[in-house]
Amino acid sequence: MDLRSAAELAITLAREAGDFAVAEHDTVRIEAKGTGADLVTHVDREAEARIVQALRERYPEHAILGEEEGEQGAAAGARHRWLIDPLDGTHNYVLGLDVYGVCITLCEGDRPLVAVVHDSPRRRTFWAIAGAGTWLSQGEDEEPRRLLLGAEVPLDRTTVAFTQGYEVGHDDERRNDLFTSLERGTKRVLRSWAPSSDWGLLVTGQLGAMVAYRNEIWDLVGGTLLAEEAGGAVRTDPAGELIVVGRPQTVQELDALLGVTRAAAEARLSEDAPLPEQKEAPSSPAPSRVLDEAERVPGGIDIDPEAARS
Repeated sequence: MDLRSAAELAITLAREAGDFAVAEHDTVRIEAKGTGADLVTHVDREAEARIVQALRERYPEHAILGEEEGEQGAAAGARHRWLIDPLDGTHNYVLGLDVYGVCITLCEGDRPLVAVVHDSPRRRTFWAIAGAGTWLSQGEDEEPRRLLLGAEVPLDRTTVAFTQGYEVGHDDERRNDLFTSLERGTKRVLRSWAPSSDWGLLVTGQLGAMVAYRNEIWDLVGGTLLAEEAGGAVRTDPAGELIVVGRPQTVQELDALLGVTRAAAEARLSEDAPLPEQKEAPSSPAPSRVLDEAERVPGGIDIDPEAARS
């Protein structure tokens, strides 16, 4: 599969969905979603429908999982699946806070191959292709800039983002313990309620890490790829409920603070099984070469075509 072409399409669709959200803000129609306090707008539904239609036309054999309409496209057992959050940060959007975006991810099985996170109000697009780095594009006419995570900073001087799934209640003991530990052990805990914003802050060096607890898959998997391709590390607990992503040293310190892999070790020991090695991305991804005009992706995206194919 040509991942370069898939990335180009995802970037275009994310930008279009973001522009649609900005244009519709003053006339947004709001509905309650589910039985909780979640909200949905006509923008969520219409943006997802547009993205799904375009993906199904290009990739009819792919499965699609959207936040609003669930499984769509090909059968759920398809080799490739797209994850879509058409309006991440709906509550912020409704309140008039310019902290919202679009998340589109292409996976092969459980492995993310292409990730696009778009900051809609600022028209900044963060994207990554597995093995080809993380990039920031600001407008169709500007050259993309490769991103690396910032320098390591002691945990007590580091701002960390915390996000949780909508099913997590106020009485969730683990959530409360995690948040208390983060507040006491870090400089500041950011709660934007828009992971798309947090991922952008992380890969541009403004945050030390993202801590996600029982988060929805569509705004988590792609951001993890963005961080890894920018030189980040990932730690996950055995249940897959708690994920810490960020600068390698920060992730290591948060692991000790929150007991992420200690829980994994205890679970493995109880089964008398060997401990798994933790996955850490290299601190500095290999530099990409400059491509000639024939290798240039429309929209100003420069990537290595060999690294961007599977």
